[in-house]
Amino acid sequence: MGIIMLAGIATLGFFGFPIGILISSIVGLCFGLYKKEKLFIQWCSIAFILDVAFIIYFCIQLQHMN
Repeated sequence: MGIIMLAGIATLGFFGFPIGILISSIVGLCFGLYKKEKLFIQWCSIAFILDVAFIIYFCIQLQHMN
């Protein structure tokens, strides 16, 4: 997962963090579902939900910057 984050930061700069967390949580959810690890699924779900919420909040803030 760290490689995804580093590649995102290298290519997108600051925006690599939210995109990297989103992609890592999706990959983690797929892996957790495949291995049937409930704790892994729980933490990846939390990261996914928080990241989507923060991305929506960020987009709303960008629209109100006029």
